[in-house]
Amino acid sequence: MIAGGDIRPRPVRRQPSPEPDVVLRLARLAPGEGEGARQDRARVLSAPERQRAESFLRPADRDEYVLAHWLVRHTLSEGTSVPPEDWDFAQGRYGKPRIAERFGDVREFSLSHSAGVCLVALSTGRPVGVDIERLAGGTANSPPLLRSCLSGAELATLSALPDEEQHPAFIQLWALKEALAKAMGLGLRLPFRDVDFTWRDGEPVLRPTTAVPEPERWTCHHLDAPAGLRAALCVRGPRPAAVPIRGVRAR
Repeated sequence: MIAGGDIRPRPVRRQPSPEPDVVLRLARLAPGEGEGARQDRARVLSAPERQRAESFLRPADRDEYVLAHWLVRHTLSEGTSVPPEDWDFAQGRYGKPRIAERFGDVREFSLSHSAGVCLVALSTGRPVGVDIERLAGGTANSPPLLRSCLSGAELATLSALPDEEQHPAFIQLWALKEALAKAMGLGLRLPFRDVDFTWRDGEPVLRPTTAVPEPERWTCHHLDAPAGLRAALCVRGPRPAAVPIRGVRAR
């Protein structure tokens, strides 16, 4: 056991990030992991987080939730004097979590988890959203669902693909829209059907719509993801010329 009960799932790794001021961390549950590992991770969570974890009916959902929030706390603590268990959080208008003001920390973060894999994005002060989705057994691309969350142009693009490519393409689009919704702080209040992605040189580009009238204010990317998963990142603004310095209050 690592000192302090730091049971780190293997691997926890830095994911390649297309944005210079965004740190990406990924962790996954190990097959056959014991109850002790979950309990050790849960020790750094807050009481409300532990209570939320215990409310899940499926142990797999509970363990995934614990791992995701453990990963957020450890990622925030990298290079700071704040232990993982000391972070406090507040919520935005629509529930997006942020670091409590008392820390004087301008960073923003986003987390997502699916199929035992957890992904965290941490930016130096820019609104950020990340999403990871599984392919098999994930969201079914039935015609009513497609019409409810894809624009007309996206539907046309999807229908022009070979049958075997349509579902992966839909899941990637869904991940992009989830990541954008998180970055905007709206969650599922963002009308996905009125968000319109096209592609330029293989990269997703937003087109202006009533939901996103100024698409140039957002930059979105596909991300590398483990096999069987799709992931996306969205941040506010274009790539910065320099990475700003951020501060964290000493303990």
